[in-house]
Amino acid sequence: MTSECYVFIDGLEDKPIICGFFKLNTQTGRGEFNYGKSYLARSDAFSLDPIHLPLQSGVVSYTANKGIFGVLSDAGADSWGRKLIVSLHSTKPKNELEFLLAGSGYGVGALVFSLSRSAAKHKKNKNTLADLALLDQAKDDLLANKAISNEAKKAFEFGQSMGGARPKTSLEVNSILYLAKFNRQDDLFNLVRAEHAAMCMANKLGIRTANTHIHETENGDVLLVERFDVKAGVPTHHFLSANSLVQKAKVAMSDLTTYYSYAELAEFIRHHTAEYADDATELFKRMVFNVFIGNTDDHSRNHAFVYCFTEKKWRLSPAYDITPINNSKQYGLGIGDEGRYASIENMLSQAKRFGLTRAQAKLVIDDIESYTQQWRNHFKDFADISDADIQRLGAVIPHIT
Repeated sequence: MTSECYVFIDGLEDKPIICGFFKLNTQTGRGEFNYGKSYLARSDAFSLDPIHLPLQSGVVSYTANKGIFGVLSDAGADSWGRKLIVSLHSTKPKNELEFLLAGSGYGVGALVFSLSRSAAKHKKNKNTLADLALLDQAKDDLLANKAISNEAKKAFEFGQSMGGARPKTSLEVNSILYLAKFNRQDDLFNLVRAEHAAMCMANKLGIRTANTHIHETENGDVLLVERFDVKAGVPTHHFLSANSLVQKAKVAMSDLTTYYSYAELAEFIRHHTAEYADDATELFKRMVFNVFIGNTDDHSRNHAFVYCFTEKKWRLSPAYDITPINNSKQYGLGIGDEGRYASIENMLSQAKRFGLTRAQAKLVIDDIESYTQQWRNHFKDFADISDADIQRLGAVIPHIT
C-alpha cells in the first residue's frame, strides 16, 4: 500500500513546485510532514497551515483524521468524490493517501500530490457547458450504482476531488472555472435554485460570496459556482478549510462553546489576517444569515481561508455552500455560550470574540433578521422559485427568537 508522497504547490510558477514530503503509517494512523529545504529557502514560501504546519524545518506529526493533515484532505475527495473515484477507477484506493493521489490536481486550492519528486503536472479541466446535459443524466445512474458511458466517466473525473456529498463536477466557460452542482431526484425542493437565491441574498447583505449562475439543461437545473481560487485554469490561492484549523478526533459538547465555533474562526482572523480585520465582522454576518435562512449544514468544511499568492496574505474566503436545510435550530459550528443552538441571545453571547460590542452585534442581527423575513420575495426575484417550492421552504426556514 502507498504510504508516502511528495506535496507540490501549483500556481507559484509555470509548473507545480515541490514543497514537502508526507508519510503515513496506515496501521497506527500517524502522519508525518516536513517542508523541503528548497521550498523553505524560497522568498514566496508560506505555511500550508499556520496552526498545524508552521513554516519551519523538521518533521511534524499528526494523529487526527487517520493521520491526514486537514489541509491535505482539503485538496482531496469527500463523500461524492470518493464515490466517483471508486466508480471510475479500476484500481481502488486502499487508504487515505491513495485517495489523495487518485484525485490529485482536481481538488480545490493549489496542492498536488505525486509519488515522484520531479513529476507533478497541472491537470486542465476539459468539461464545457455542452457536457452538462450528459453529466446531469449520468449522475442519477452513478447515485443508483448503475453503469455509465466512458464519455461520462471522463467528464466526471474533473469533479472527483471536490468536497461534499452532493453530485458535482467542474467545467470551464470562457476561461472561467466553475463548480457545477446538480439536483437529486430525492430533493425536497429545487436545491439549485434555493442555493442560488440564498447566495444572492447573502451578497446583498454585504457578505462576499462566490459568483453563482443557474444553467438550465433538458434534464434540469445546474448551479454554476465560480471558483475563487483559480484564474484562467491556474491556481491563484492556497485553500485552507476551517475544518483543518479546528479538526479534532471527537468534538465534545464543551468544544461548541469554545474551540469548534464561529468565534474561534473569528479569533484566527484577528491573529492571522490583520490586513482584513473586518473579515471577523463579516464572519459574524455569515453566522447570523445562516441561522435565519436555516443553513444547518454550516459545518467546518463549508468555511475556509485563502492565501493569495500575489498579496502574500491570508483572508477569509468568499462564502460558498449556503442553502436552506431544515428548521432544527441546531447548526454545524458553535454559535455562542449555548453551543450550536440558534437563538438571538446565543448569537450575541460571544460578540466580543468577533471584535464587536453587544450593541454592534445586535444591529447586525436586526438588519439581517429584517431582510430575511422577506425571503419569499427574494427567492422569487433571484431564482424564480416555484410556488410549490416556496411552500416547502416555508417548513424549512426557521423562526428565530
